[in-house]
Amino acid sequence: MKSNKRAFLFTLLFSMVCMVLQAQSLQVEGTVISKSDGEPIIGATVLEKGTTNGTITDFDGKFSLSVKQGAEIAISYVGFKTQTLKASSVMKVVLEEDAEMLQEVVVTGYTTQRKADLTGSVAVVSTDALKTAPDPDPMKALQGKVAGMTVTTNGSPSGTATVRIRGIGSFNSSQDPLYVIDGVPTNMSLNSLNANDIESMQVLKDAASASIYGSRASNGVIIITTKKGKKADKVKVDFSANLTAQFYSSQSLMNVCNSSEYATAMAQAALNDGLDPVAYASNYGLDLNAASGTPITVWNPSTSQYVNYTVNGLYDGYINSKKTMRYSDTDWLDEISRVGFSQNYDISLSHANDKHSTMFSLGYKKNNGILKYTDFENISARMNSSYNVNKYITIGENFTVTYSSQVDCAPMENALKMAPTVPIYEEDGTTFAGPVGGMSDRQNPLRELYHNKDNHLDYWRLFGNGYIDIKPFKGFVFRSNFGIDTYNSLINSMTHTYHSDIVNNDIAKTTLTNKNEVNWTWSNTITYNFNVAKKHNFNVLLGSELSKQSSLEFGAYSEGYALEDVDYMWPNAATGVMKNTGAKVGYRLASFFGKIDYNFDDLVLASFTIRQDGSSRFGKGHRWGTFPAATLGLRVSKWIKASWMDDWKVRLSWGQTGNQAIDNNAQFGLYVVDYGLDRVTSTAYDLYLQGSGTFPSGYRATQLANPNLKWESATQYNVGTDFTLLNGSLYGTIDGYVKNVGDMLINPAYLGAIGEGGNSWLNGPSLRNWGMEFNVGYRKSLACGLGLDISANVDFFRNKVTYLPSTTTGAYAHTSRENLVQSGMPYGSSVGYIVEGLFQTQEEVDKSGQANARVGGLKYKDVDGNGIITQDDQEWIYNPVPAFSYGLNIALNYKNFDLTMFWQGVCDQDVYNNQKAQTDFWSIVDAGSNKGTRLLGAWNTNNTSSTIPALTTNNTADEGRASSYYVENGSYMKLRTLQFGYTVPASFLSKFKMSSARIYVSGQNLLTIKSKSLTCPDPENPNWNYPLATSVSFGLQIGF
Repeated sequence: MKSNKRAFLFTLLFSMVCMVLQAQSLQVEGTVISKSDGEPIIGATVLEKGTTNGTITDFDGKFSLSVKQGAEIAISYVGFKTQTLKASSVMKVVLEEDAEMLQEVVVTGYTTQRKADLTGSVAVVSTDALKTAPDPDPMKALQGKVAGMTVTTNGSPSGTATVRIRGIGSFNSSQDPLYVIDGVPTNMSLNSLNANDIESMQVLKDAASASIYGSRASNGVIIITTKKGKKADKVKVDFSANLTAQFYSSQSLMNVCNSSEYATAMAQAALNDGLDPVAYASNYGLDLNAASGTPITVWNPSTSQYVNYTVNGLYDGYINSKKTMRYSDTDWLDEISRVGFSQNYDISLSHANDKHSTMFSLGYKKNNGILKYTDFENISARMNSSYNVNKYITIGENFTVTYSSQVDCAPMENALKMAPTVPIYEEDGTTFAGPVGGMSDRQNPLRELYHNKDNHLDYWRLFGNGYIDIKPFKGFVFRSNFGIDTYNSLINSMTHTYHSDIVNNDIAKTTLTNKNEVNWTWSNTITYNFNVAKKHNFNVLLGSELSKQSSLEFGAYSEGYALEDVDYMWPNAATGVMKNTGAKVGYRLASFFGKIDYNFDDLVLASFTIRQDGSSRFGKGHRWGTFPAATLGLRVSKWIKASWMDDWKVRLSWGQTGNQAIDNNAQFGLYVVDYGLDRVTSTAYDLYLQGSGTFPSGYRATQLANPNLKWESATQYNVGTDFTLLNGSLYGTIDGYVKNVGDMLINPAYLGAIGEGGNSWLNGPSLRNWGMEFNVGYRKSLACGLGLDISANVDFFRNKVTYLPSTTTGAYAHTSRENLVQSGMPYGSSVGYIVEGLFQTQEEVDKSGQANARVGGLKYKDVDGNGIITQDDQEWIYNPVPAFSYGLNIALNYKNFDLTMFWQGVCDQDVYNNQKAQTDFWSIVDAGSNKGTRLLGAWNTNNTSSTIPALTTNNTADEGRASSYYVENGSYMKLRTLQFGYTVPASFLSKFKMSSARIYVSGQNLLTIKSKSLTCPDPENPNWNYPLATSVSFGLQIGF
């Protein structure tokens, strides 16, 4: 009986304890969805606040979690704002997108993926800079902002950026990355793309990420997604305007001599050589003993005294015997340049609901270049739309049509070299003047620009895609996507007649060129997302793709026009020689690919990719290439719990890509029809060798066949880590990589012994690139209301040629200096002589063993010590690869004000300064042409401490040869962008039914800090390219 009572009391007590415990806990059942589209969020983290008790949402966005009564739970997901809510038994959580974190959701090959789940090297680019940049090409705005991506530009109004990802990828083949815009691949420039249409941009840097695109991805991939309509009750209208003034500053241009300085250098060179400067100057239309004119003073080494001269035109103040060109003091750079103005206007209308999404935009760009009579104009229209036919089928399209017109000209070298004594016009005020006497036959640079002003390149482009998505059941999507990229360009390039003393053209002529290119890509993919036992998440992709590229080009050359008018100078009006040319080329590509992404409990991440491409550019048996890739990642922050660690992931990847960027006819033996009658320029035969007639040979070989030509391949290894710490305040990425390129496709110079038609394509060299990339950032909102976001990137890469067939050694001479490709050396390295200084005495010259050496001239090092300077004394003097490059972005905001500053630079980079031949020597290049002011400080017997060689009228010592004298430290740091903006308060805008408004002022290329030893103005432009301008922009952005 007592035992029964004990049992009863124990049972009662146990039940009461259970009831108490049950009352203290709560079982929460909930769903997490996105506010923007109402779709369930898979993999969102649900965590009981203050504990490690948590779970993640399943495939339907659902979760179940037992928490304490009264507990708070935090729901978070990458790209969305974290919500903290009081727990209840049934919850529906709506997460709102976080504008700062949206970039963490990325588009990868044919699919989308959380950046947090990526196991390859993918850089997510902020598109904010694109919206306010004045440049036609949006890639220019990204210079220095992505570690591992090099962007080089020039200052032309239509100039496009040259983009390289992780160094040099090939020798002869294209090294440009593949651009994929809304799923459509293209290798064409982006200066016709409206930057305001871009929603997001990702850079796939490693082979594992890019291999899904196969053969076209060997140099990396840049994925661009354009804007779509977003859900709203009303149509959203956005308008932006940007006005930019561009001008040259002292940091952009070489300092050249005026007329008195020009004459001084000329006379000094003559006196150094023991010549009569008066007689020497007369060769260039100058009189140094004029009764009136410009006074100059020159050091005479033979008397060790200064001598005075008065400079004027040789012919009573004129520099030519016809007396049509008066002695002048012309600043040619000033005459051809101006303050350039560019204008950008964009307007877009967008709307979306449960049934449809639409975005329409119009853009207009007008850039009047800094050089007179140059310009670029672009008009674009875009329509992006999608329509849900029913819950299973969605159809859509993304199309843009653009028209561009551009006038480009490159007179910079002529402007720098044209003698300042030459006037702009002859005495009649209309005829363009030109060089005289012994001057080189330089073109009047202003005439070049003026006569080129009507040579418009007109360009129409249609780019876009249409697609259908079929979703028969949850997680399964079939997409068929057809993309097209077609353009038509036309230019009628006119050459006018002109007469200017020794430089004349008596025949008006035109070259009409019309090119039409059509590229289409049809891809079909199946993606299936599914979950096994809640923790095993799979994303499977299978696809096929067909591509075709075809290009048709026609040209017509015509001479002899009675009237030189832009509307008259067409081929049908020509009276002289007429020639026609034309060609049609193309290739096809067929591809099959697949990818599996695996995620175990958000802890272990893996993917495997394979793609097979078949190209018509290769012969039978070599057309198909297979490119696999694999990645593995571990989310350490899931394994090691720490309050300061938001996310930490380590990853490994390996992948292969191919390259088939060669001539479409590379595999074939080629012959051309040869009906020429000139035995010097053709293979025609003189009948009986009596000069009585000729017999055409018929055909001439131009290329040897190579049916064994095969794919170039690249294998890349990557190790990296991504981290976000301190509640998202500190974030960063570190990557290290090695890229081996083998069986490189090359078109080398051939031995003369092979004879006519020895040119051929072949596989041969190997190249290795390796390097590291660092990105780190810190963002914080301070108690005082100041918000800051500081980010920096540093990257370095190295390369070397690892194998070069003996038959091609030394076959790559890309410049006038000894630019060689040699195994074991970086690609692009140069050899030359080591300059040890200047000869100070005749005794030094006599002992040097250097042919034609002179006092005050360059002294070359006797490397082999045999007492004679020969080619064997050359060493490697130039390495184009910098020690590292970097970028620093500082963004501050306080209340409605924002300030952004971006710096970019490189460290310890060799620059081969070809301008030195013009700034330091009188006779290496075009004796009698204008020179840089540096040579005014050249060595002479009264200035023996100078490091600039003594001036001479003849370059008998061959001092223009490749040497360390021209290699300089090109390190620099540039203030690329400084922008100040103000966002108008919403309370004020509501009165005008506006949703947003911002005004800003921005400056580009405002400051350059460079090495003290660098003598050229701009380390990015050490030669004769279009200089980079400094610009100031004013902009407005409005939303309704």
